[in-house]
Amino acid sequence: VQSGILTPDWVRFDAGDGDEKIVQAINTIGFPCIVKPCSCGSSVGVSPVENEAELKAAIELAVKYESSVLIEQRIFGREFTQGYVDGSPLPPVEIIPKTGFYDYKNKYQSGMTEEICPAPITKEEHEKMADYTRRAFSALQLRGYARIDYILTKDGEAVCLEANTLPGMTPTSLLPQEAAAV
Repeated sequence: VQSGILTPDWVRFDAGDGDEKIVQAINTIGFPCIVKPCSCGSSVGVSPVENEAELKAAIELAVKYESSVLIEQRIFGREFTQGYVDGSPLPPVEIIPKTGFYDYKNKYQSGMTEEICPAPITKEEHEKMADYTRRAFSALQLRGYARIDYILTKDGEAVCLEANTLPGMTPTSLLPQEAAAV
């Protein structure tokens, strides 16, 4: 939990860290997990991981994009994003990739992902996500606008995955879809 916001467990791995850091990640996070560069966008360098061999390969890929990566507990459930503009959360979008996870291909190749806005969630789930979005925006000292990504677990917990501090602004981007919904 960070700033009152539920987040996955994670371990930071820096280029040059050795096998002992991988062992620490396995002992702390376990499998399945996600490996991702700390600050790349568009899911570049992100890999879902099921075992130690995949973990090593995923780290090798991620450090090609950035020297610091996160090894993060994989959370399963429904995927959402919620924009925040001018002090207000926008209606969340549910993101449903047709295959795999919401990777670069599923984000940018037409027809690969269904996006539902406003998302079909309960009032309580919406309020929790909006509260977390406000808190994340404040805790990260963001300005103007941003998007916060979540997994909603089967138990109804909104787990914050990351903040997108410079979300896309094309007509098919998620933040403009949310703005159009209001």
